[in-house]
Amino acid sequence: MSVPAVVVEAAFGLPNPGEFVVGSSLVGGTDVIGTGYNAVTSSAELVSLQRGRWSQVTDTIDAGDMTVQLLNLDRAFDPTHATSPYYGRVRPGLGIRVRAQAPGFSPRSLMTGRVDELEFEYDVDGRSVARLRATDALGELGAAEFDAWTSAGTSAHAKLTDSCQRAEVDFPTGQTSFSPGVELLQSDAVSWGSNVLNYLQLIAQSELGYLFADADNVLTFRDRNVAAGVSPAVTFGGVSGIPFQTVSAKFAEFLFSRVGVDREGGVNQTAEVADLTSWRAANGAPRSLSLTGLLLASDAQALDLAEFLLALYSTPSYQLAEIGVELAALTDAQQDSVLSLDITDLVSVEFTPNNTGAPIAQTLLVQGIAHDLSPASHVVRFSLIAVPLNLFIVGTSLVGGSDVVAF
Repeated sequence: MSVPAVVVEAAFGLPNPGEFVVGSSLVGGTDVIGTGYNAVTSSAELVSLQRGRWSQVTDTIDAGDMTVQLLNLDRAFDPTHATSPYYGRVRPGLGIRVRAQAPGFSPRSLMTGRVDELEFEYDVDGRSVARLRATDALGELGAAEFDAWTSAGTSAHAKLTDSCQRAEVDFPTGQTSFSPGVELLQSDAVSWGSNVLNYLQLIAQSELGYLFADADNVLTFRDRNVAAGVSPAVTFGGVSGIPFQTVSAKFAEFLFSRVGVDREGGVNQTAEVADLTSWRAANGAPRSLSLTGLLLASDAQALDLAEFLLALYSTPSYQLAEIGVELAALTDAQQDSVLSLDITDLVSVEFTPNNTGAPIAQTLLVQGIAHDLSPASHVVRFSLIAVPLNLFIVGTSLVGGSDVVAF
């Protein structure tokens, strides 16, 4: 078996065979409006990209990053080479995307973004490379700032939409996909010069949602109930699942005896384990988790969140945290299944460490994806996190606290 075919494209805006640009027409055949992307796959040597989060549910998701190394022997990608077909088009802000296609299946996007850094290396033996570093929509928003304005008390969906449609942000409306959200968020004053991405991340963090750019660079928000009623999209390991090459787990990495949640303009709400003496005897020194400046509309919501997080993190847990898959070892259908996964998809993982003892089986949510590509290898790594929704149900009692319905 071989790795999926990879297509690397840059938005140079030149017509490809069979396409036309506005104001011109092809001779014979059917006119097809071009996408603006031109394939540079034949020059691509190495591609690496990473999107999502490799930490806990309370942390924000950072901007994705992608590096594409292009062989540049003819200086085609050199912005100073006047006879290059791309002269004047190799510049910051250049759109770039990477797709992969398993035999017999449609291409799958791995990441789409814009170049924000260009590097060029020239060896004395004549070998030269161009290295394009790109980021996704989160990175673009991270470079933007607000004018002063007041954000109304409303849902996460409305706050995100209002923020993106601000004149000083002007994010394309067709490039967003926002879930409604599950909490009422408060009205708040946004100061002049505030970072746009930081504010959007605060909105998502206030209800433990997921804000990310998907593989096609659509700015996406999914609320914390994204996994409700959803079956795993892919099964890894076990008797009939997709094989993987590496797996790692974490035990008690996120362990707290006290959680404090502070909303903007509110009073800090704290949840603590009922018996700290017993907790210390089992787990060592007390540990605290603190979330501050959230946009929840009431202190009652803040307390609910504190109690939920205490239930989530007050007991040591063994969690599968990352798996690595070499696509060259898979069937065509398995390759396509792996390539189809994106952030917030559910997967199930089953394996028996060292083939000793009972198997470990967990259902997990994808919160980060990385691809490392070379001509003979395509390794995909998934960052995984336990699904909070599965940790308790409505009507059960939380550790050291009262029943909570919101989560």
